[in-house]
Amino acid sequence: MTDIPIIETEIEPIKPGAALYLCDRRVCDNCYYPLCKHTTDISHAVNFEKNLGGGYWEKE
Repeated sequence: MTDIPIIETEIEPIKPGAALYLCDRRVCDNCYYPLCKHTTDISHAVNFEKNLGGGYWEKE
């Protein structure tokens, strides 16, 4: 069990079918890491980077 308080009203619910990415922890003003480790915003995904053509590619 963790000692981190869960503040459900401040954590955004995940929509069905949403893709979740490991977060770079720079998108939220009040980051709740390690309670929240994911983001739906691919521009803040740890394993993806923007490449030629503006598309996101997963890092190897």
